[in-house]
Amino acid sequence: MQDDYKEEAYSGFCKTLNETRTVFCEFERKDGKLCLTQADCAYGTCPHTKTCLLMNQALKEEE
Repeated sequence: MQDDYKEEAYSGFCKTLNETRTVFCEFERKDGKLCLTQADCAYGTCPHTKTCLLMNQALKEEE
């Protein structure tokens, strides 16, 4: 079903690369809630994961 999948692009500053970039993210609906399933950056293993303002935009989709 189309509503179970969402793809979004987010732009912002990447601290690791020290540049502005666009990150493409994929979300799936699980138990009625959108969950981030994929991001085309090192989110999760990046040293700036906890303070990443770029991915913070994507994580707001989960709320």
